[in-house]
Order: sequence, then structure tokens, then C-alpha cells
Amino acid sequence: MFWALAVVAALIAGAWLLGARERVFKISRGAPAYFVALKRSGEGAPTLAPGISIAWRSRADFTFIGEGDAYWTDFFILTGEGNPLPLGPEIADAYVARVALLRPPILALGVLKLLVLTGLLSRPRGQTLTDPRALGRVQAFMPSVEAIAGLTTRPPTYQPAMVNFLQYKPDGGARAYRRYGRVALRTVYRTGGHLLFYGRIEQVLHAAKSGPCLGAWDDVAAMRYNRPEAILTMEHAPDYRAALSARDEGLLRTCVIASTPEGEG
Repeated sequence: MFWALAVVAALIAGAWLLGARERVFKISRGAPAYFVALKRSGEGAPTLAPGISIAWRSRADFTFIGEGDAYWTDFFILTGEGNPLPLGPEIADAYVARVALLRPPILALGVLKLLVLTGLLSRPRGQTLTDPRALGRVQAFMPSVEAIAGLTTRPPTYQPAMVNFLQYKPDGGARAYRRYGRVALRTVYRTGGHLLFYGRIEQVLHAAKSGPCLGAWDDVAAMRYNRPEAILTMEHAPDYRAALSARDEGLLRTCVIASTPEGEG
């Protein structure tokens, strides 16, 4: 009995340590927090307000879900007190919102990591998605054939961070999307990816003037994938494929932009 308890305690401790090392907890450590999308007009780095620090930064690459080009040049999670980012002439446009960064339970995330590492939750297997119309889902929430082609032609070392802008349908849309989100998170980890942040928008400090992310949003989130085709294999997990109906039920609109994080291994 003692040895059995010791093994269980060791597994719990190991799972907790695995979970605590996840990037999401480092990014969401500070408060208050701000999500920022920038369109820089030049090469100059934006000037942060005193007391503001960068928790995460990524360079926008291309629109994966939605219309038009990426528009934005940079994404940030900033933390600290006060106006986070004075908008100078080097910034052509910006979307700045105070967000409540939500974090999954450390132990639950650690158990998920442990299940993936041990192979008990295996990687979805099958050919990468090439034509999203075959899934029979809302096409506005799926990448286009052109976007898929753009992703799969990236170098095999490309590890995109997919930045999601999310607006839910009224009367239960957020609840439906959360049902999808739980399955999606598990499936992302099964592909070898991980959660970077999930933020509930509390206040928009500066609205975008143009671009694919115009308008009101409820949440912003980012997942990182360890290879270009990883996100295109998720539909081979039966539970994820089934959960797409909850996504369609919950979302009013979305925009997803592929990006390259800076300062991450």
C-alpha cells in the first residue's frame, strides 16, 4: 500500500511539474494584462510606457482563417500599470485591449502533457487537410484552400502561433464554444502543440481602424504548433471532429492569423 501511494504521489508531483512549466503560465503571470495588435509604418520598435513589460511577442505572417492579408505586423501581451503603449507616428494602426488571461489548472494540464508524452494520447494520424469543404462545416470558420497551401509550403521548421480573434453568438454562444475549446486544447497538445494564452477582453482601449479584425471581439487566444501541418491533422481525432459542431454553434465570427513568436525556443 505504501509503495502504491508513493507511486501515485510521484505521478501527481510529476504531472504538476510538467504543467507548471507550460508557457501559458509564464505569459499570464503579470496583471493587469493587455493584448495588442500593431500595424507598424516603419521598422522602428514601438515605445512602451514606463512600467510596462512584454510577456509575449509575435510577428504576424499571414491570415489563416478570414479574408485579406494579415494586415498586422506584430502581436503582444503586455503587462503593467497604466496606458501600455503610447501610439506614436511609427504605428499606422493598433488594437489595444485589457484582457483577463485565463489559465487552465496546472495539474490538469500536466496530466494532459503526461498522457501525450507516454503515448496514451497519441498524435492524430492521417493525411493533412487540403480541402475544408469536405468536412461540411461553416466555411467562414475554416481555412481556405489557398491558406492551407500557404501553410504547407512553409519550411518544416516553421512553428506557427495561431492568434485567434473570437466573437460569440448571443445567448449561449460562449458556452458552446467552451465545449469545443476543451476538446480543441486536448487535440492541440496531441499534435505536439501548446497553449500560449487565452484572454477575455475586458475593455478596448484602442479599436482598429481597418483590417480583417475590425469590430467587437469577446476573446483572444493563441496556440503554437510544432510543425506547419500539425493544425491540419486535428480533424483525424474523432472527438475533435465531433466537437466542430459546438464551434459552429458558438461562433459568430473569427479571424485567425499565423505568426512567428520572438524570443521562444
